Amino acid sequence: MALPTPGFWYRRQPSWQARLLQPAGWLYALAVRIHRACSRPLRLPLPVVSIGNITLGGTGKTPLVIALARELAGRGLRPAVLTRGYGSGRRQPLQVRPDLPVALVGDEALELAASLCPLGVAVWAGSDRATAARRAIAAGAELLLLDDGLQHWRLARDCDLTVLDAVQRLGNGLTFPAGPLREPAGALARAQLLVLTGRGEPQLAGLPWPATKPWLAVPSAIALPEQLLQRPLLAFCGIGLPQKFFAALRERGCRLVASEVFPDHHPYAQGDLERLLAQARATSAVLVTTVKDWQRLAPLLASLPPADGPELVAVPLELDRAAVGRLADQVLHVLGPRVPQLPPGGHG
Repeated sequence: MALPTPGFWYRRQPSWQARLLQPAGWLYALAVRIHRACSRPLRLPLPVVSIGNITLGGTGKTPLVIALARELAGRGLRPAVLTRGYGSGRRQPLQVRPDLPVALVGDEALELAASLCPLGVAVWAGSDRATAARRAIAAGAELLLLDDGLQHWRLARDCDLTVLDAVQRLGNGLTFPAGPLREPAGALARAQLLVLTGRGEPQLAGLPWPATKPWLAVPSAIALPEQLLQRPLLAFCGIGLPQKFFAALRERGCRLVASEVFPDHHPYAQGDLERLLAQARATSAVLVTTVKDWQRLAPLLASLPPADGPELVAVPLELDRAAVGRLADQVLHVLGPRVPQLPPGGHG
């Protein structure tokens, strides 16, 4: 059973719990290095960009993938997104439609497809991303975006983009399970681009990021319907950094009567939904959650009678469009001549 993100991961100084787990973290880091050394990356005939984390989630990576794919498509390119399909256990890749069951492709894949399929951007889910890449190329893709691809060694990349939360940064600086890092902190510099997300004041001080490499801040804000500002809210989510979602609601001026944390990618059960609905009824509150959580709740909501009980609203995250445009410029600059010829009106 998954557990919520440990609070000691994001203390600036390692706690006694972190020190106790540190030897396991050393073994984890060693396993990652061995796995990378044994991998033989496949070089594809088109540019590949990975968007990933050095930390275990909560950075806003999925909305960034959506925003970057949308920006590149708007410039006349034909990107496709390859995602692992976390939580589905799927190996063989499947082109994702927004109406597929969450158990088949995972919540992140459905979140990507819901935003990108209407724009003609294909999303492929499955852990065999080499096969997914071949199918995407056969379907006409000109550029591949690897969602959560920073530690995916089987495909050679032309640009690695790593995403960090501007507030939580590297947490206590230790590798899993002692801390939130998937690799030792020094691996941050392996990427070509660094993106700092969230509400914090972006700064590089204390990060092992080379001064010669570019970095960007991409601010974000929750897109909350105005009418909800006057209503009591009961917020809940199962994401990597749940307090980040609650803080964003409070900063927007929302009145939270309660909040509840579930483990990241929590598979909601009917009992979870019934309990949340009962709490909302008791407090006359509107239930609010993230778009990613909504994907896991949709099958349960479909079984409810129409207008049964309190409202449940999925609150999307919106990224600053100008900042995303600057990020796309940087990505295209790194890719250089591997970028397909842009059509008239496109720009790099």
